[in-house]
Amino acid sequence: MKDGMITNGDWNVFITLKDEKLLLVKRRHPFVMLMPILITSMLGLFFISSAFILFQQFLVSSSLFFTTMLLLISISVSVITKIVIDWYFHIYILTNRKILELRYTPLTSYLVNDVMLDRVNCTEIDLRTHGFLNELIDMGDILITFDRPTSREEFILKDVQGSHALATYLTQQLLDVKQPETLYQPIWFKERRTKVA
Repeated sequence: MKDGMITNGDWNVFITLKDEKLLLVKRRHPFVMLMPILITSMLGLFFISSAFILFQQFLVSSSLFFTTMLLLISISVSVITKIVIDWYFHIYILTNRKILELRYTPLTSYLVNDVMLDRVNCTEIDLRTHGFLNELIDMGDILITFDRPTSREEFILKDVQGSHALATYLTQQLLDVKQPETLYQPIWFKERRTKVA
């Protein structure tokens, strides 16, 4: 996979419909893991330093401090590993027949959200970036709104890398997906910028 575009058949397991082709596989930006990992690390250091003060000043037991420190490090590493695994198994997939969000957390949850593209009437694609930092690292949300015969549905690709280019790519791909008899229905693309005070 190169920049979210498919170059090999690794993801073909998600193709289940007749004449379906895989167009795009995308994960959230790796930057979204930074803050939870930093908070977990800082909490781990805080509890280790608290244990040091407790076991050196009040209870005076080096072996108990060492055991507590290993336990706290083990918990911190486990939480950081879970954060990375949750990021890795949260995938957005676009085919010529559907858009699919797959979120899998081993041993706890499995979520699949999909929209069949041949069952929608109108598509609107909005790009939303939050602040200057997200603009610098090219991270944003892409909101895809579908009008279906029964209800209006919004599909969000949250915190994806290369959001500007991806929004343009999605607009072109969704235009290509439309059948000739429904080609007159518009696909709108609008960029939203959210200012952070």
